[in-house]
Amino acid sequence: MNSVRMFIALVLFAAAFPLPAKDVSAEQSAVQYARQEFEKLEAEHKADLEQAELTRKALEPLKKQYQAEQKKASLSEKRKQQAKAKLDKAQEALDRAWKQ
Repeated sequence: MNSVRMFIALVLFAAAFPLPAKDVSAEQSAVQYARQEFEKLEAEHKADLEQAELTRKALEPLKKQYQAEQKKASLSEKRKQQAKAKLDKAQEALDRAWKQ
């Protein structure tokens, strides 16, 4: 629809300011080239947006998995520190037993 409006506006503008036929033809070619370039880039942009959305959807489960694994790693770190404290305490008791 916009291209029809642009064409009508171009025709009206051309009628108001007559140009030599050669110039009108060159301008029409320039408009056509610019329109084709715009349409190509518009399609590329749409495809890029769709790909970005697909990637976002693919990342959602990975984000949840990452959060779960981070929580698990945090809990295992806490259990490891508790086990280390028990080991140190047991080692101290053994060292005392050997000294007595």
